Amino acid sequence: MKKIKTEGFIRLQLTCRVVTLGLLAALLWGPGSAQAEPYLAIQEGYKCSKCHVNMTGGGKRTDFANVYVQTRLSSNFLNWRDYLPALGDDEDAEENPLKTDATSSFFSGRLNDYIAIGGDFRSFYEAVDTPGEGRDDSFNQRKQNIYLEVDLIPERVIFYQTLEGGGDAREIVGILKGDLAEEPYYLKVGQFFLPYGLRLQDDSAFTRAVTGFTYGTTDVGLEFGYEPGPWSLQIAGTNGTGSSIETNLSKRITASAAYVQKTYRFGASYSSNTDASKTETLIYGLYAGAQFGRVGLLFEADIVDDETVEQYVSILEFNFLISRGKNLKLSYEYHDPDRDIFENANERYSLVYEPFLNQFVQVRAGARDNKGIPQNPSLNSSSYFLELHLYF
Repeated sequence: MKKIKTEGFIRLQLTCRVVTLGLLAALLWGPGSAQAEPYLAIQEGYKCSKCHVNMTGGGKRTDFANVYVQTRLSSNFLNWRDYLPALGDDEDAEENPLKTDATSSFFSGRLNDYIAIGGDFRSFYEAVDTPGEGRDDSFNQRKQNIYLEVDLIPERVIFYQTLEGGGDAREIVGILKGDLAEEPYYLKVGQFFLPYGLRLQDDSAFTRAVTGFTYGTTDVGLEFGYEPGPWSLQIAGTNGTGSSIETNLSKRITASAAYVQKTYRFGASYSSNTDASKTETLIYGLYAGAQFGRVGLLFEADIVDDETVEQYVSILEFNFLISRGKNLKLSYEYHDPDRDIFENANERYSLVYEPFLNQFVQVRAGARDNKGIPQNPSLNSSSYFLELHLYF
């Protein structure tokens, strides 16, 4: 038996109140300059392909994104050439000048017209308080990626690879692209992240962890994308090894469609996968985003149905642009692990401050509070974290 309507109505009231408060805050905050993570794309009205070599988001930044990060996103521009030793009147130095990325402090990541590199490093400290179990704190590395892009035929044929710490290859793809103005399509072949939902950078978010579409999960196959005008459409056929041992008897189908405008967007995603035991898992959902002056709103809701249990997850997130490069994030997450059982849902509230200090450094400081069934202390923990993000 499904949950009674009373609980759903109460949660709908709560969601409406939160949305109303967010809209009021947007009106009171007033308009401001906009500033990738999904909230950044929503602020600017960009598609994922505008800023990422992997057209569905995540990973290495495009040449455009490198310019954007250094000229519009960061609150300060670090003139790193000030830290180089002065050449002085040394004749050898004049004959053999320092080899640098450019004649200024701008960093493009391009080694030449055909090869470019990039990287992300995230290290964080987290303290978790669990009722009845005390505090557990630790230092961890969340991401240590180096990206390699080889433009075999610039803007047409691209080899792209992501190397994680330890040398493991996370993504290895070949990308064939048409002219974005006249032939806005691409074909991606290899090992890649699947095109599903909002590409939140936090893999622990319910919409990421429960659906399984995280930065720790890739699959092998091919993906076709078509992006005419405001539309962004993708469909991928892959082995489906993310759920079980691959039998080669069936393939995973993942698809996503979005309509993107300057101040709003909405979309839908779908995935079907049959494992070795012939159990089919369906995952489908909706997502949306909108920008109101300095306040950005994003939302995603998904159903995960594996024929035995149907789960529901959602996230509602507000991003407040305090000033250039300084963002305050407030989010509410909901996870119902079995929609046939009454009052077993988990909730999570997060508050995160995440300024971009310069074109290479971002810090994130936040607090989270979990609310779940009282019988499980881990579902009622609170946590605090501080993260250092280095990128280029």
